Amino acid sequence: MMLRIFSLIAAASLLVACGGGSEQTVDYSARKKGQVYYSYPADEQTGVSVNAPVVVQFSEPPALADQDVTLIGPDGPVDVVLSRADQDRSLVVTPQAPLAFQSDYRLELDGMTLVGFSGGELAFTTGSAGKGPASEQQQADAFTVSRFSPSGDDTRPLMDFSTLHVQFSQPLDTSSVEYGTTVSLEDGSGNLVEASVLAGSNRLTVDPADDLQPGQSYTLVLDGALSSRFGTTLTGNSEFAVNPQDSQPRETLALEAMAADPVKGCNEGGVTLSPLTGSPINCVPLIARLLGNTTVSKLSGDLFADLAFIPNYPDASPLRIRKGALLKGAPLEVLIGGQLPAGFDSGEVTVSFLSDATGYLLPAPYSARPEAPRRIMLTLDLAFSTADSRANGAFTQTLLQVELVGRAIVEEGRMEIDALGVVEPEVLGIETAFGVLSFHMESYLDQENAPEPPVDISGPSLQSWQPGDYADRFRPGDPIVLNLSETPDQDSIEAGVSVTLTDQGAAVPFNWTLDGASLTLTPKQPLAFGREYQVTLTDGVEDLYGNPASPETLLFSMPAYSPDAPRTPYTITVYPGFPCAVDPASRDLANGIQGQCASAFQNQAGDLLPVDAMPANRPIEVQFSQNMDTSSMVLGQACGEGSVRVEKIDSAGNCLEVVPGYLSRNTRSLTVIPAQPWEEGELYQYVLGSQQSTGCGQDVICSVAGMPLQTAQLLAPAANAGGPDMAIAFTGAPATSNVFLPLRNLPKADVNANFEIDAGEQKAVEDPPGSGQFPTPTNAASLFVTGTGGLATGANVGCPLNQSCPGEKFTYLNGGINADIVGWNEDEQAVEVLIYQPVLMTTNSSVYAQILGLVEPEVPTEPLVMRARYADDGNGNRTEPVRGFIRHDGNSLTFDTTLDLFLDAPEMEAPLGLPHNLHSLELNDLQLNGPVDFLADGRLVIGLISLDEQDIDVRIGGAAATIDLQIPAGGVNLTFQSGSIK
Repeated sequence: MMLRIFSLIAAASLLVACGGGSEQTVDYSARKKGQVYYSYPADEQTGVSVNAPVVVQFSEPPALADQDVTLIGPDGPVDVVLSRADQDRSLVVTPQAPLAFQSDYRLELDGMTLVGFSGGELAFTTGSAGKGPASEQQQADAFTVSRFSPSGDDTRPLMDFSTLHVQFSQPLDTSSVEYGTTVSLEDGSGNLVEASVLAGSNRLTVDPADDLQPGQSYTLVLDGALSSRFGTTLTGNSEFAVNPQDSQPRETLALEAMAADPVKGCNEGGVTLSPLTGSPINCVPLIARLLGNTTVSKLSGDLFADLAFIPNYPDASPLRIRKGALLKGAPLEVLIGGQLPAGFDSGEVTVSFLSDATGYLLPAPYSARPEAPRRIMLTLDLAFSTADSRANGAFTQTLLQVELVGRAIVEEGRMEIDALGVVEPEVLGIETAFGVLSFHMESYLDQENAPEPPVDISGPSLQSWQPGDYADRFRPGDPIVLNLSETPDQDSIEAGVSVTLTDQGAAVPFNWTLDGASLTLTPKQPLAFGREYQVTLTDGVEDLYGNPASPETLLFSMPAYSPDAPRTPYTITVYPGFPCAVDPASRDLANGIQGQCASAFQNQAGDLLPVDAMPANRPIEVQFSQNMDTSSMVLGQACGEGSVRVEKIDSAGNCLEVVPGYLSRNTRSLTVIPAQPWEEGELYQYVLGSQQSTGCGQDVICSVAGMPLQTAQLLAPAANAGGPDMAIAFTGAPATSNVFLPLRNLPKADVNANFEIDAGEQKAVEDPPGSGQFPTPTNAASLFVTGTGGLATGANVGCPLNQSCPGEKFTYLNGGINADIVGWNEDEQAVEVLIYQPVLMTTNSSVYAQILGLVEPEVPTEPLVMRARYADDGNGNRTEPVRGFIRHDGNSLTFDTTLDLFLDAPEMEAPLGLPHNLHSLELNDLQLNGPVDFLADGRLVIGLISLDEQDIDVRIGGAAATIDLQIPAGGVNLTFQSGSIK
């Protein structure tokens, strides 16, 4: 009891002492007065979020007009909005757009020189990007340690309870992080110290399981096999001395993080506001294009800080909040675009401390006044999770090394801590949100009767999983994802999870990662079509308190895959551009013309495609129809070399130089990240290599079956032949804040993408059984004959005229869509979406045509190609992406869009060898509408049904024979799904 009282008295004494002895003052002009008590970021802080505000708190309101405040970056003054808090003592400078990555900024206050600040101004440096060009993700070409903390000096003593934090000059390849091999904390005898290791982005945390022994020597060893995401191995200093100091005797201080209001939400008035920002305390806002700026959760809970013996550390008093600490949050209201209810909220939000959060109480950095608040610095490793499985799959994640900079004072016997930090979680795995956390804690006045740390007795349970009930949407290369109800202890994963082939019991090797409460299992070899797998979660998995998980045995079967009639693979989507090789004679890059798709009927090849603009912050992305041989994807290092080439070109298409970049190869996709942002106005092209013969050759992208990439289906190629190189030109454009959303056309009947429905692939199903009714299956279109003319005296789809075959009147679709989420459109009262023109490939359908009442040949359509056309730019040029809108119809979310299409049947042979008109046949005004929903694991699903009839007037031999086909209203049924969130 006496020790606890002494600890509190000592803490209070620390906060009111002037400390340090240095005369840090502020020199003001005659019209400015006061002293700086606090700043965020701290002066000379590095790694600051590009979404951070700049906050300066004074001892009294400064006489500063708005024009006296300037934030200056690498390109000059930044456009900001100013606000004030704490009776105008706190100045809040909020940039109107994200700051530049890895850039220096300074805050100038006209007429003030801030003594104690670098150069008399608040200066800081922003951190690296988590995505985008490599130059924005890495601080240097070499992969080195850029920061190790605690430093171990007097200002940041390394303690027996310290957590070790490492930052690198490039983002880590987390698969290269293995404790005891590439990362080791060793004692003086070279023995491995038991510890937990967390890795992500460019950050690594090593948290010893037990307190280190003061006076003993330890070494953190980083092996040279540790590598970056860009394939660079570690160089420079890789060993760091760890000499812990003694924190004993220490005491625990119970702190309350109270809600902004026990009843009201964070967005309501009358709640408790932070004296630093004027924003509600302990609220976690998530600002994103997908969510708008209204998604906020208020946090509350008790935290327990271990204080080192303060008399031994008067200038930098260490503290720790132990691993496993929890804060609970009110449900997040999930609003798409900040306006449209998604139909569910997040349920209770949980923020878990994944490691010991460590930090310091420090002397007031800018003022020598006795009443000046002390600074507090805390580094937190957090996991964010939610109670609703849909939101948990979309939001749960790990946030490493969140740095809080705060002030600490004693008011009426209670220690009050206010701190600021920025959290940057991913939403749906596709957009980085951000939120400025105005954190507030107060010590309990009566520490003897303060709450005790909570006792957690429940372990993790399975909320949802991928593939779950949707194994027909699963493809080789996709990961298995287990979304748990709470964050597990990663040290328990190895022995607690397994994947096996059920028919053999053979183990399936996999790599695993833990992101928040989501456990992702990535098989080392892609899962095989047609096989059944078992995933076992045992009670060996534990939460952060050691409670065992609820065991689960999960079974799923991969879709059946027919080896019959194999075809060459093709690109489902490309970005940027349109997925076809173009006819070289139609290319006119100087005038922004990509060209026409190469066709066996070039005079009927359709629109001239535009040269698309490519935002500076985006990579090239390609999706394929089949499993690809990733070793055939080779990034060219010289003009004209490599199966994947990215080049800067002139207006004639000649390669000027190779664009350096990094190729990510996956079973069904590839991504090229440029080393530098695309330059605005510059002309580039990327080339996907193929050949117009069979087999796999040099500089050719091939499937695992050894078949070359098909790039020009309109050329009516042989089933096993490739095509010309697909060269897609684009121009560099400014960075965009739109959200790129790739969608896959799943589930689909044509699993092997050979344009046939083979044995084992699912055709339309009679529903209800015995009714004779066959609803249009998912990702299919129904096709009926409505009339004939000329030489054609009758026709039927799917079977001869004298037969009934309602289940055979469908063509099955294969494709995908790339889209941009633009944000809220006030005029439409909807969230605007840009759709980059998709190409849908269809399976063969048979049309039986009666000619002159006598001959009734079967006419296979062979694969049909449905090409969406660019939208009109208002001047008669088809150069714009199509627009769609997410709306709320009063009950649920819906999506609507209208497509103009070309329909081609490049391989169809009409009766009597006559020519036909199925070359760029216009199908305009295809209106689509359907629900927007979320799977249990958080993936986004858009269903689209055609609203009106669509006529297809087939003309054979000019008008010698006519067959009138129709897709009825509701006859097109599409489902598009976002990829794995993790």
